[in-house]
Amino acid sequence: ERNMYLKLINLFILKLKVMEQQSTRMSMDQIPFDKLEKVGIKGDLIKQMEKQEMADFLNGFRSDKLYTVNARIGNEDYKIPAKIRLQSKEDGSVDIKIHPIQRLNIPDEYMGHKFSKEEKGALLNDKNLGKTIELTGRDGKKDNYYLGIDSKTNELIPLRTKMIQIPEKIKGVTLSSEQKEKLGAGEKVTVDGMMGKNEKKFSATLQVDAASRKIGFSDFKQEKQGQSESAKQENSEAKKQGARQKVS
Repeated sequence: ERNMYLKLINLFILKLKVMEQQSTRMSMDQIPFDKLEKVGIKGDLIKQMEKQEMADFLNGFRSDKLYTVNARIGNEDYKIPAKIRLQSKEDGSVDIKIHPIQRLNIPDEYMGHKFSKEEKGALLNDKNLGKTIELTGRDGKKDNYYLGIDSKTNELIPLRTKMIQIPEKIKGVTLSSEQKEKLGAGEKVTVDGMMGKNEKKFSATLQVDAASRKIGFSDFKQEKQGQSESAKQENSEAKKQGARQKVS
């Protein structure tokens, strides 16, 4: 019975490993290291990627880091910073796509959507559109997207809304229905009382970041320690009473 139990455990572990390998669109064996070498990237740099970055890379997303790649502009050879990603081709082979730093520019139209002046301003100022919009993919199908700008390459990055799951809690704070609805719609939401790694509470503005495919944080504010919500309310009431006394 013990041997049978051990066999079952080993089979379960093997199954988990297979599931982990199948959880990405491409595998490590499919990375075209020869093509990476041609553009000037050593294979060791890729192998040093952190687990999540490697998973994203194998799923065809842009690398988080900028790599120095070879580029030929006119008749001159240069080395330029760029992000890279894997692209699976119809014949089953995998290619390397280069995403160099671009001049920041919002076109009048993108994936079938015509930008208003306000939308262009939101993208330029906040790096995210602040709402979801309907875009047309290369396959001609329409879907709802978040839209942002990659802060490292200045590229417009579309992200299907179904790729983001709004959690119940963020940094120890349970989100209200209104907060979750606004985040899901791409809007900014201020959340108070979140717990940082230093065990100190802070508030911040949250928003879905299309470029990083996660919820981004901005406008951090450290909260004063030792002041509970009831204490805050008491202080607020005391200030109001003081103001009334001065007026009377």
